Amino acid sequence: MEVTEVTKFLAETTPFDQLDADQLQALARQMSVYYFRAGEEVNTDSNRLMIVRTGVFSLYSDQQQLLTKLQSGDFYGYQQLLTDLSDQDTLLCDEDGLVYWLTAEGFQQIRYQFKNIELFFQRLFGRRLHQYKEQSTNRFTLKISDVAKARKVSISPDATVQQAAAQMTEQRVSSLLVEQNNKLVGIITDRDLRSRVVAEALPADCPVSDVMTSKPHTIDLHAYLFEAVQLMSQHNIHHLPVLRDEHLFGMITATDVIRAQQDHPVYLIGEIHRQHSEEGILQCASQILHLSQSLSNQQVPAHEASHVLTTVTDALTQSWIKLALKRLGPAPCVFTWLGFGSQARMEQGLNADQDNALLLEKEPEGEVAVYFEQLANIVCDGLNECGIVYCPGNIMASNPELRLSLKGWSKQFARWIQTPTQEALLKSSIFFDLRPIYGSKSLFNALQQDILARTKDKAVFLYHLSHNALKGTPPLGFFKTFTLERDGKQKKGLDLKKRGLILITDMARIYSLSKGISAINTRQRLIQLAQQKVMDAKDSQNLLDAFDVLAQLRWDKHQHDVSQGHEASNLLDPAVLSGLQRHQLKDVFEVINQAQSQMKYRFCREL
Repeated sequence: MEVTEVTKFLAETTPFDQLDADQLQALARQMSVYYFRAGEEVNTDSNRLMIVRTGVFSLYSDQQQLLTKLQSGDFYGYQQLLTDLSDQDTLLCDEDGLVYWLTAEGFQQIRYQFKNIELFFQRLFGRRLHQYKEQSTNRFTLKISDVAKARKVSISPDATVQQAAAQMTEQRVSSLLVEQNNKLVGIITDRDLRSRVVAEALPADCPVSDVMTSKPHTIDLHAYLFEAVQLMSQHNIHHLPVLRDEHLFGMITATDVIRAQQDHPVYLIGEIHRQHSEEGILQCASQILHLSQSLSNQQVPAHEASHVLTTVTDALTQSWIKLALKRLGPAPCVFTWLGFGSQARMEQGLNADQDNALLLEKEPEGEVAVYFEQLANIVCDGLNECGIVYCPGNIMASNPELRLSLKGWSKQFARWIQTPTQEALLKSSIFFDLRPIYGSKSLFNALQQDILARTKDKAVFLYHLSHNALKGTPPLGFFKTFTLERDGKQKKGLDLKKRGLILITDMARIYSLSKGISAINTRQRLIQLAQQKVMDAKDSQNLLDAFDVLAQLRWDKHQHDVSQGHEASNLLDPAVLSGLQRHQLKDVFEVINQAQSQMKYRFCREL
């Protein structure tokens, strides 16, 4: 191995570029070199640091989900070297590559000798948990396996066309695979029966072999969906037999392709807006779970999936409002339907309930009061039927206390801010996150500007708000062990929402209110807090990473619960996580602990 070449590479690679020439040469002498060919698997059990010199390597989780791509200057193995915890990762070489190996002894020596190198790998380690699964940017990057079902409906070529028609009717399919000796020899469709049998006046007992399409086009189970679309369009066909390892797996049809496109949230949202009846809206709402599964299958990050689900809730709300206006006639005054809490933040999960209200141009009296009571009941009842259930705390527009004029809402917020009672502080976690869902944006803007003007730099209010938020703590014990709790069904676990996500959401809200920042979404708030230097950029990024990790764990947990036929729960048993995931989750909770300490120092000092 040429020490000079290794030294030159290290001198251009962070964090080793901080070392002087002698230190770099000493480090280079501890390196060994290895060449990998494309398709070769890297042994991840060895306790050493891998540095990629050339080539591309794909890192997969124990669930075979792509975590990231490693290229020149990237590292692997520091996770185990830092924690002594191994994981079930798989590392594959995509393109021929050269790597350098540094022994465990060499790594420990260099990290303890140079604090900046130690900090670099600690931060890199913290970010690893936040690497998202690769996501599809186009619906047609789905594979046939995501659409086709393992259902092979076949018939012998010696069977009669009458038998074929009967089987299609019985199985409710539009085509049959024709097999002989377990091999595909043809395909027969309902169109063949019409054009080749009935139109030609052939007898019902003629064999399938006389009218079938021989040697049909096929597609592999692992091909991309767009390849099926291209094949169908090119040859004007509507049915494609699907093969797995050269054996018949099933069939994909043009209807399957259309349905795959309909799973896209844009399609569902558009469909919701095209509905003019209760039945139509409810039919669209019934597709929400299927949509969430589709988002999960496409490995859409949790924060994007939440945004999609919230947009669907918005569309359902707007459609119910339009239906109510159609029934009740024009509204007697300008109004705004408000969304609070997770809907306002665009952070809804599968188990979200309603949090909404009405902002009115006029006082809710007489005919105005009667009209908006009816409208609120129609919308809230409709959303409940759609699966967005009633709020157990009655934070809904159907509650007359939440149908107020601009003046009424302004007085309400002023009272909460000027006299922050315990009840007011509890409500603040919902009411101070608000967004217009339907109606007048100018009316909403007037209210929001009034709220932000009242909260900005209001030390007493921020003190009480922070003090109340700090009552919630991450589930870590004195020795950094997880503190488990039970839900109503006596299941033990970590409450990812109450003891994690909400804590970050509360901090982002308090900092934003203190400086009049109008962003509502937690991630946007954290980003703007850093941009406006309200919060240290590193602290903001740590909280952003922690939020994303918790949101992803919660989203994955919800998907698992639903797939098992259970209600979506926020309670996660840490025993289901890998050792590395548990270690990193503790780091996430430690980030929250540190951020809470900083918030306490900033807002809860003696006034």
